[in-house]
Amino acid sequence: MLTLIGSLAIVSLTFHCLADENLADERLANENHKSIKIQFVTEDLPPLQIDAANQPPSGALIELVNLIIEDSGIDAKISIFPWARSYELAIKKPNTFIFSMLRSEEREAKFIWLGKLFTIQSYFAALRSNANIHLDSIEQAKQYAVGAIRHDLAENYLLNKGFTHKKNLYVSNKYPALWNQLFTGKTDLVFTNSIIWRHEIMKASFDPDEVELVYEINDFASDLYLAANLATDKAIIEKVKNSFEVIKADGRYQQIMTKWQLTPPHS
Repeated sequence: MLTLIGSLAIVSLTFHCLADENLADERLANENHKSIKIQFVTEDLPPLQIDAANQPPSGALIELVNLIIEDSGIDAKISIFPWARSYELAIKKPNTFIFSMLRSEEREAKFIWLGKLFTIQSYFAALRSNANIHLDSIEQAKQYAVGAIRHDLAENYLLNKGFTHKKNLYVSNKYPALWNQLFTGKTDLVFTNSIIWRHEIMKASFDPDEVELVYEINDFASDLYLAANLATDKAIIEKVKNSFEVIKADGRYQQIMTKWQLTPPHS
């Protein structure tokens, strides 16, 4: 009997030791993940992402990403840069997430894609005063000077359609410069989308009522995604992805979109 009791005690002690070891391993893993420098990068893209002077970033997708960070329990921050800078960081730095990024065949293998954030529709915009502009096709737009953001998917799209830098394609690093070119007559058209154009124009200190969307670009990628650098820690990827899926499933995603008067994308 004493031998049996001793054996049971040893089994019990071994079980508790293993449990303690597993708990310690889990705590160590969480501590290691918290010690990893994790960054979410994006651009100023009202009302999705808003870079307000002397204030924390705001906007519908800023709120969503902050919620993902909180729910997933990771130690991370959001930084807003010009798009070209954010894209470069996401390509080169492990444990870097990027949003809101259009997904394309050219970008597919360069990132880990975690989920669709929102859907937009793309357009060419022109000044209402420029009544001579009439477009029925992308090909017709080549006779005009078109503005786009540097390293944005729109730039690649236009180049693939046969546009040429400094001939009929003029790129800017920031949106105020993009719209300034249109309002000062340096470009005739701006590549934009249905959600952000009015906000961008107002932020550039121009009147959006002086601009109209003149041509819908139907064959351009329109889904905005959350993506990550290819070398990002797999456990962090899973935490972020799972958190995002839960937030979409439990209604909090819908609440954020409703608050910002945005129509969520179709599933």
